[in-house]
Parts: sequence; C-alpha cells; structure tokens
Amino acid sequence: MAPRENIFPNDPVNWPEIVSYQLLSHFVELGPCQPSPLDLKLNAFPKKKNSNGNLRSFHENYYFKRLEDGTFCKRTWLSYSPSLDRFFCMTCKLFGLIKAKTSYLATTGSCDFRNISKTINLHESLPEHIQSEISRGLYTSNTQIDVTLLESTNRQVAENRKIMEVIIDTLVYTARQNIAIRGHSECVDSNNRGNFLELLGLFGKYHAPLNAHLQKINSKKYNRLTFLSAESQNKMLSILAEIVRSKILRDIKKSNLFSVIIDTTTDISNKEQFTFLMRYVNEQGNIEERLVALVTAPDSTGRGLFEVFCNITEKYGIDWKKRLCVQAYDGAASMQGKYSALKTFIQNENPNASYVWCSAHLLNLVIVDTCDCCIVTKVFFGDIRALVEFMRARKRTASFIEWQQQLYQNQLYEKYGALLKALNSIASANDSDGDTSSTAKSLILRISSFNFISTMVFIRQIFSITTPVSNYLQSKSIDFIQAIKLVDVAKKQLEDFRLDNNALEKILNEAKQFAFDHKLLEQDFKEKIIKRKKVMPGFKDSREVMIDLSLLSPERLMSYSQCGGKSLPDDAFQSVSKWIKSIDLNKLKIEYLTFSSSLNELIDGLGPKQLHNITSTLNTYGEENDSENTYSEKSESEDEESKNENVNVEKILHILSSHDLITAFPNLYTAYKSLGTIPASSASAERSFSNVIYNF
Repeated sequence: MAPRENIFPNDPVNWPEIVSYQLLSHFVELGPCQPSPLDLKLNAFPKKKNSNGNLRSFHENYYFKRLEDGTFCKRTWLSYSPSLDRFFCMTCKLFGLIKAKTSYLATTGSCDFRNISKTINLHESLPEHIQSEISRGLYTSNTQIDVTLLESTNRQVAENRKIMEVIIDTLVYTARQNIAIRGHSECVDSNNRGNFLELLGLFGKYHAPLNAHLQKINSKKYNRLTFLSAESQNKMLSILAEIVRSKILRDIKKSNLFSVIIDTTTDISNKEQFTFLMRYVNEQGNIEERLVALVTAPDSTGRGLFEVFCNITEKYGIDWKKRLCVQAYDGAASMQGKYSALKTFIQNENPNASYVWCSAHLLNLVIVDTCDCCIVTKVFFGDIRALVEFMRARKRTASFIEWQQQLYQNQLYEKYGALLKALNSIASANDSDGDTSSTAKSLILRISSFNFISTMVFIRQIFSITTPVSNYLQSKSIDFIQAIKLVDVAKKQLEDFRLDNNALEKILNEAKQFAFDHKLLEQDFKEKIIKRKKVMPGFKDSREVMIDLSLLSPERLMSYSQCGGKSLPDDAFQSVSKWIKSIDLNKLKIEYLTFSSSLNELIDGLGPKQLHNITSTLNTYGEENDSENTYSEKSESEDEESKNENVNVEKILHILSSHDLITAFPNLYTAYKSLGTIPASSASAERSFSNVIYNF
C-alpha cells in the first residue's frame, strides 16, 4: 500500500519543473493542498526541533488570514506538502513570472516553522507574488461561470462537512456525559452560553475552519445558516437517535426472541410518559436491555396503553405476536389486571407472552406493606416523613449542616445528635414563629422517645438485609434464576433473624446504649409493643411460572454433569416446548444431557479471563454497595465448588457462542436464550425517566 501522504494529488511534490497548459488547468482544478491534522498520519503535523532545541510544526491556522475588520479569508496560494513537511506558494509556481517561479517558496519550499508568520507576511507583500495573484485571478475569470460556481460550492461543502463533524462530535459528547446542551443565555456577550457553544468555542481554537465559521457568525447580527441553533441541534439529535435505534432494532431482529419492559409516569405537566424497553440476547451471547421509545400516552387505561404499544411496534417493525416471550411491568392495575390491562390485551394476541412482575418493585411492596401492618413502624416512618418535610427549609437545613460539621464527619446514622441540636436551636431561636417552635419541640419529643430509637435500630437491621437485594434486583445483567436465589437468601436471613432468641435482646441493648450515649430521657420501654405479622404473596407465583426453566439453572445442570447416566423427569421441558414453539422437546432433552456431561471441559476451555469477565461487574457493584453485605454465598474450600459457583445463565450462553456450539445445541441455546431474555425487574424503565429528568 502506498504511504498515506501520497493520497493528496495536489501535493506540491507532484509539481513538474515545466507546467503545460493541460497540467495548469489540472492543478488549478485541484486547488491548494491544505490537509487538516486528521488527514495526516498520527493525526498531527510532524514536529521538528529547531536550532534552539524547541519543537516546531506547521498548523492549519496558517491557511487563513485575518483581515483588518477581524474577518478571516482563505490563503488560496499557500500549499502544504505532507510528504516533505514544507509549505509552498502555488500561485507563484503556476502563474508567476521568472523571478516568482524561481523563488524558494515556489521551488523548494520552506520548513522554517519558527519564522513561518514572518515568512508568509513577507511573501504576500512581494511585488512578484502580487503579480502572480493577478495572473491567477485573470486566468480563473476566463473559465466558464458554471465551473467556477461548482468549484466554489464544492469547496464550501467540504468546509461545511468539517464543521459539521466537530458539531456532531460535540453533541455526541454531551449526550454520552448526560449533560445539558443549552444555557440560560446564548447571546454573544454572555459569560456562559451553555455546554454546547462553550465546547465549540474551545474546539475552534484548534480547528481553523470552525474558528472562521464562529468568527463569521459573531461578526454578523443575522446569519442564514449557523448549524448551532436549537432547531439544528434537535434535528441532529433526532438523526443520531434514529441511527442508534436502528442498530438496536437490527440486533433484536437477529435475536428472534425478546421481552418487553414497560413503565409509565406522570411528568411535571401531568402528561403520562410511556417508556418502552426491550431485553434480548445478542449474537455474542450478551444479555442486553435497550430503550427503544419514550412517548406520551394520551390514555393511561389498559386499552390506551395497548394502543401506544401497538403504534410503537408497528412503527419499528417489531414482530411481537411471534417473537415476544415475556412482558415485565410493575403492579399497576392498568398493566397487570386480569380483564382489561395491557398484559391481557397482549396475551390475547400472543398467549406465549408470559407476564413477570418486577422483582424489585414486588420486594419494595412487600417491605412497605409489612411496615404498614404494624402501628409502631407506621408511626416511625410517619415521623421520618414529617422530619424531612420540616427540615427541608433552607435555613433549617443550614442549621443541621452546621451542627453536623461540629459533631460528626462520617456516617449519616451517627448524625442523630446533630439533628437534635439543630431542632433545639430552631425551637429556641428568636426569629422562629410559634408554629415553627411548636413543630420543632414536637419532633424532638417524638425522635427522642425510646419507642422511636428501638424501632430505628430494628429497621436498620432489616434494611441491612433487604437494601442490597433490592439494588441487585435492579441490575441489568441479573437473570431470573439469580433473582430468585437472591430473594431466597434474603428470606432465609430474615427467617433466621426472626427465629433468633437473642435478636430482640440485642436490638434492645443497642437501643438502650444509643439512648444512653445521647443522654436521652427515655432509655427503656414504658409498655410492650405487640407485633403483628402479615403474609404477602410475591415471588412464589413467579417460581411456579418458571418451574420448568429451573432445570436450566447452573446448579441443576452441574448436578446432572456430576451424576453420569442420570435421566430427566418424564415431564421435563414440556412447558418450555409449549411456550417456545421452535423447541423440539425430545432433542432438547438429549442436548441437555449431552451438554451437561461436557460442561466442566467447556468451562476449563473458556479460560479464566473470560470465565470471570461477566461476573466482574456484578461483584464490583456488590462490593461498593455495602461493605457489610452478607448475601454472596461463601465458597467452600474446594476449588471445584468455587469454579461451579461462578457459572450463571449468561456464562452458559457465552460458552455456547464462543465455542461455536449453537448449531450443535440449537434447542438448548434457544431455551437458555429465552431464560436470559426474561427480565428480573423493570428498573431500567424507571431509570430512563431519571435520565430524561436530568437532561431537562
């Protein structure tokens, strides 16, 4: 392949000693060689040391000349040679008289970048160069008018494309960083014109065409085309969004199996926003959750939501009647109702579209209902809400922060004393009115009671178990079986906590010590609290729906791998074969047993780096989330059990795809693909609303 510098046909190194009329027309048509750094090798002009040892190089700013009125015009005579790293005068070479043609800028060029400004200004003032420019102007004026217009248009189009590249890159940067684009005041004399315009101003210092474009805009009061208006930004963002969406839809159609995650919320203008996400397994075996649409729903009933669903799927060509296997929502009646909800309308058209209640939302409902079934916890959270509402005022918050800085520096749990000091300060302040002082005193009495302290210690113990599970359930990479395992572990820990005969004594001792450390008046109960228990249904239903897919859990697969010759139950995978029509039941059983017998060898062949690549994100998230997290099951001392614990559904999909075993185990891969497609929660839908709120 030829060197990169030879891609420029107008490189001055290609100029012959004698230029014929045909070559003259050819080089005039090509124009001067003025590459940008991005066109060159290493994306930069070469740097050389001068006599003083300083690094010097050519810069694209020299292609433009600043006029007296502050505007910029292009130097059409200046031509840079990438192959020689020198700059030449094209006009003197092609149109000059003998003296101009023999000048060093027309023959050998110059690489004196230290004095380049002085050299350029001196050359432009030479009489022979001016005469050459006149000759060039007379030559070009004799060409046909349509050719001249065409060349001018092409040159302008090329410059506009370079400007658009920077503008689009800036928009992509702001989108990736999730920062606001526009500012409050975008006028020229504003100190802060917004992230988008300020970034372009910064880039313009190092990009000559963009700098000339910005100078032209700022020098004129009215501009016909700037590419910087809010309308242009919105159009370009819409185009970029469609490019991303088309890539997502191509991957979904290649997957042939997907689930939908839908949620709604009311915005500040009381309009119902409808978010539509899709979960699928891509060609590399990775589980993906992607936002496809975020639209306004004119009707929040089940029928209205179904119409919005149909409009989205029809618009983007999504074959949900054949390829949709699971639908995941929260527990709203318009979503999961039995007769006229979105779930029912979809299942009327596609009976195989099973419904999954968001595990994270379900866990939250269980916790809320459990807390509401007891009058003590109900009063406790009511006091917390009242306290937050009261301290929301700016002056009260400032008092709280001041006491925090004086007393504590670490955990929020240890800032109870600062809260009491702040409330006392507010209650006794001279500028506090009667209502404020009364409310502050009332809150002091409530949060300093032993009933409140003991409940706070108890709730903290419960939340130390449920909060990490809730955070895990909102992870995109978690599969349905992992979600059930996490809930089972949390359930077991709560049961052990409830059956612990010493748990109540520990909580009371901790509460008494807390009250003693903060010198509270009440340091014990005045009367006993009767606890009432309420049983909430939840994850049991999901387990019954997925009972057949539990055979695909890594534990069950490993058990068949270790027990050679063990046969499957007669009714194994019957529900799966009815749910996914493309699965052959008998072949799936054979593929399952064959794959389980070779699973250990396939895991060993995958390599340690790939083996731990998938779980690294989840493990890191768990470690950062809570240092006291006790939900990761500790591995046994044997290395074999440690290796088996790292196997999950996504890793099995990776094994099938990375070893090119999809054609060998098509039914097994489809079954695991359907399992990986089932979302454990619909948290991604709610997270999409958060991103929209931050952008606005």
